[in-house]
Parts: sequence; C-alpha cells; structure tokens
Amino acid sequence: MGTLDNVKDLSVLLVGAGVIGSVYAGQLALGGCRVWVLKHGEREQELAHTGIQLQDVATNVKKRAPVSFAPTANERAYDLVLVAVQSEQLPSTFPVLRRLKGSPHIVFLGNNPAGHSLIPNDLPGDYELAFPGIAGGFEGDTVRYIHVSRQSTTLEVTDSPLSKTLQAILESRGFSIDRTVDMDGWLMYHALFIACILAALQAVDSGPTALGQNRPLLKLLCRAIEEGFAALQGQGVVGLPRALAILHLPILRPIAVYYWGNIMRSGRGELYFAEHARRAPQEAQALLQWTVAHVRLDGEKVNHLRELLEVHRKSRPKPG
Repeated sequence: MGTLDNVKDLSVLLVGAGVIGSVYAGQLALGGCRVWVLKHGEREQELAHTGIQLQDVATNVKKRAPVSFAPTANERAYDLVLVAVQSEQLPSTFPVLRRLKGSPHIVFLGNNPAGHSLIPNDLPGDYELAFPGIAGGFEGDTVRYIHVSRQSTTLEVTDSPLSKTLQAILESRGFSIDRTVDMDGWLMYHALFIACILAALQAVDSGPTALGQNRPLLKLLCRAIEEGFAALQGQGVVGLPRALAILHLPILRPIAVYYWGNIMRSGRGELYFAEHARRAPQEAQALLQWTVAHVRLDGEKVNHLRELLEVHRKSRPKPG
C-alpha cells in the first residue's frame, strides 16, 4: 500500500491516547482506516463509545473520529501501529509490542533523543521514528490541536509501503510531511531545542507570556540554542532540522529573539510548549537530563547554555 487505495482495509492500533496519539489516530480514522485504541485506562474504553473528539484551533472545526477498543495488543493483527507516549515511557511499551501478531509497521511518534538505539531488535514487523507537526491539549473530552508553524510532521526515509500510505493519508487530511534520512540526529537536535525552551519556561513558572516579555531571558534562550546546536555539530551529529538551523544562525539572532517572543506572547506559546510542560513534567526533566548528559558543557563555547541550565536549576522548587 503506497497510495490511498484500499485505505478502508488498513487496520491501525494506537498505543498512547494522549494529545498526539489522539490527533494522529483520529486523522487516520477520519481518512477511512479502522482504528483500535489499546487499553491503558478509562479514557481508552470511553473512546470506543464517544470517538476521538478533535478540534482544529486555527479553523475551530470539530470532528468526531470513530475508533474501537482493544483490550490487548494481540487480539488481532494490525497493519500499522502508532506508539505515542512520553519518552521515558517508551521502554514500557516494548513488552506489549512484542506480542503483536503478524508483521505490522510500527511508528514511534514523539521525543526520543536516543533514537534507534533505544528500540529493541526483536519487535515484530518493521518500524520507523517520527515526530509530530502539531501541538495541543485537552479541553474536557475534546483534543484541541494546532499545526506548528515551520515544523511539518517528520518521518524518516523508509522503503515501507505502509509508511508511504501513512504519509498519503495525513497529506489528504491537510498535514504537511517532511522526510529525513538522519532521524536519529534530527531527534537529538530537537530534544536539545525543546530542553532549552522548557528550561526558559520553567524559569518563569511555565508562563509563556512572562517569557515572551522577558527580553534578556529570550536572548539567553537563543544563545543557548545556538551553542547547543554547535556543540552537537562539533560531535559529528547530523540531521539539524532546516528551519531551526536557519532561524538560529548567529547573524539572525535578533530575528529569533523577536520570533520566539511573539510566539510566547500569543496563544501558540501555550499550545506549542507550556501546556505540554505542565502535563508531562517527567518528560521535560528527562529531556533536560539528556542535554546535560550528551552535550559537552565544558568550555567557553557553551557559556550561555550552561547559564540557561543553571537559571533553570535555581528556579526549580526545593524538595520537601
């Protein structure tokens, strides 16, 4: 399957019915696929009755995507499996995925700076790494989402016909898609970028408006991102996302400061970053810890990145 032919014969399992998983599984259901949601809590069982309620923030259009409930992963064979959980939760999905029937194509959709090295080689079928091009949050039972400007849904280059079908369906639903041959590096750069954003947000109690109005902190944020990118490049990491590479050229720093200030002062700062930071503090901390562990923080070339991480450290609540 490399086109939209026979989409109604495509069976999809969703593992992780949070914002990202709900949006992408919902779009596949609206595109004609048969979608099952794997049991985790009460939400998944409820979705079998209510469907996934989606609202595009930009257009205010609401859609209900019909899905079914899967009590176990091996109840039937699936063509496509979407895994959309927080980065620190990924290992907990592997025992479940090992029980899948047949040879599904598994898509790991989300933050994973460890890349392919984290994924075991004994999973059935094949897999690819991917990253969403949307952000959002819950409002009651409705998932409100927005397409992230300058960031398409990113899939790694693969020969899988099912991956090509996934792309075709998402594009038919209005999603822009990028492909990269360097998904491991792409995810590392993006993890560093998100870690810097989250560190700056947490320094102002996760308030995007406060960050957008704090020009010194915005300047520190942009310098830290530049230095982090340069440090990874110095370690031989390839795959820096093109839009981030251009925006964070030192010569364009004033534009980057203005851009992120504008994003943070608008509602997009809340939807893009702040809501997720509050909803998933463990993942935010995991990305910050990954940055400390994998980016060389010695020397003058990373002074601003060290300073941002120190500002974040001092702003964290003391235990007890």
